[in-house]
Amino acid sequence: MYEKNILRSNLKKINNSTFDFSNENMQMLNNLLKGKKVCTYIPLNSEIHINSYLTGYSELQTTYINKGVLNVCIMQEPFITNKFKIKEPSNIKKVLSTDIFLVPGLAFSRTGVRLGRGKGLYDKLLSNYPSSTKIGICSSKSLFDEIPRDEHDICMDYIFTENEYLKIH
Repeated sequence: MYEKNILRSNLKKINNSTFDFSNENMQMLNNLLKGKKVCTYIPLNSEIHINSYLTGYSELQTTYINKGVLNVCIMQEPFITNKFKIKEPSNIKKVLSTDIFLVPGLAFSRTGVRLGRGKGLYDKLLSNYPSSTKIGICSSKSLFDEIPRDEHDICMDYIFTENEYLKIH
């Protein structure tokens, strides 16, 4: 856990808001999303702003926090900022199924391990959707050969950076 905390504190300083996908990666990602129910995220200022790249999905979803637990709902404006300073829809329409999760992270390993912000919210959420495809989104400067992994960590099926994509499983 100590190694993860040091890595987190260093990676939180990186601003990924100017991320720009290559045409090849944008096309590859959207081919995976075609006709699927996709749960994306509303980015924090320092996170990759992925949503403007997304096309072809059947339904766009996002996450919201209720009683400290991350849940999935339809993505629709207007958004509010919750007590954790994370944007979420103000009118929650909960959903029961998701085909693909686009998952932000401070870093990912080439083996699919995700380093999040340390609360375990995404790991708990993703554990409830074992058959859904999990796609990690990060900058190439946040992709590492190895990241320490805990037993509860949920691995990604794919990792997409601005110029590289990896199929893990």
